[in-house]
Amino acid sequence: MDGIGAPCAEVRRRQGARPLKAGVLVDLMLTPDAGGHVKYWQRIAEAAARFPGLIDLTVHFNGREPGCAELATNVRYVLLPPVFSTARLMRNIPDHTDLGLRHRGLLRHLPDYEVLHTTDAFFCYSRTATRFARRNGVPIVSSVHTNTPEYARITAHKLLGSPLIHRLACDVLHLPDFFKLAMQRRLRRHLRDAASALDSHSGLLPRRAHWALSLRRGLDRNLFAPHRRDRAWLEQRFGLPPDHLILMYAGKLDAGKNVGLLAPVVEALRAADVRAHLLCAGEGGERAALEAALGPVLACAGVLDQAELARAYASADLFLFPSAIDECGNAALEALASGLPALLAAGSGVAGIMAECPGARVLPGNQSEPWVAAILDLAQNPERRAEMGRAARVHIERHIPSWAEVLLEDLLPVWQAAAWGKQKCGATAAS
Repeated sequence: MDGIGAPCAEVRRRQGARPLKAGVLVDLMLTPDAGGHVKYWQRIAEAAARFPGLIDLTVHFNGREPGCAELATNVRYVLLPPVFSTARLMRNIPDHTDLGLRHRGLLRHLPDYEVLHTTDAFFCYSRTATRFARRNGVPIVSSVHTNTPEYARITAHKLLGSPLIHRLACDVLHLPDFFKLAMQRRLRRHLRDAASALDSHSGLLPRRAHWALSLRRGLDRNLFAPHRRDRAWLEQRFGLPPDHLILMYAGKLDAGKNVGLLAPVVEALRAADVRAHLLCAGEGGERAALEAALGPVLACAGVLDQAELARAYASADLFLFPSAIDECGNAALEALASGLPALLAAGSGVAGIMAECPGARVLPGNQSEPWVAAILDLAQNPERRAEMGRAARVHIERHIPSWAEVLLEDLLPVWQAAAWGKQKCGATAAS
């Protein structure tokens, strides 16, 4: 923290002891089953409530009705209905956003902030804020939380209809690749307006001297911890058979998360006489397909609250995270912090972060065979699994910060620098 906090503290001394007014724009619905992007900013908001002298934070989400929820005197959520929700066009996607070009309701809030933070480059909140910032000289900081161009390609493949239309669109017109390239170009255009850009180890952002700083993922290390292990509770709570290898996945059950890989992996394990059972925490459009493929060897728990999720992680045997589009999956870090060894898909941000973690193995996300081989090896070596779990916890304690540390060391210095004219403040956060 010394290399970051010192110069920004000097900026604060010159400005006087007043909190910075920041507006964060998350163009997704705030719901109990929202994904990791939404939860990231919920955790940051909770951390900010502890520092009223430093930050006055408003986080904007989509909501079915307009509203404002106060978390603390210095932190609030503002909910605004989308102008043109993706729900009007498609149903089978995990999180709906706003395709509108301008949000008049949001515009009324933007003059309140000294710095704006966009969390995507593509949707209505981001478009509205960028135009406002250009006209009014308000600095923008941007961050990448999902590989949206790749996600658009995957979604296009899934939604292109009949086999004939699919072949024409994909093999002849290459529409999914066109959508991906178009979104990559939009991301580059958006970042030209940013004072700083924060990257979650995705490699999507070009490395420049004044931005492309590291935005880490935080963790509640007291909540997600090995001492919460309770195997008897796990088996009773989710109807799991005793003396089975319990594989766990947590997150959205959708094609973008590559959950289709899980069924052939479990089927191959069962064919090899491994008594394996898959526990999935989450909801999504692929749930029915998983249930149809795996039947009684699958338990779908739905969305779990944080306390139950922490207990489940600590009590399972192995965590599977096949997604290659998550810039930094909350679930994988929480599982590792709970002492649960993990198999991670190459290409994801969390695989990059955890590449040196002895409690994790990184495998190709497009082949089931390496996953089956790795699980077969670990199924026969409970001592190795236990050793990996202990090593995972040690690694998390050494390398993964708390949410308060992410706020104070990664975000606040960059916001201060953008708002108060010290653009290079916080540049030492680059990694």
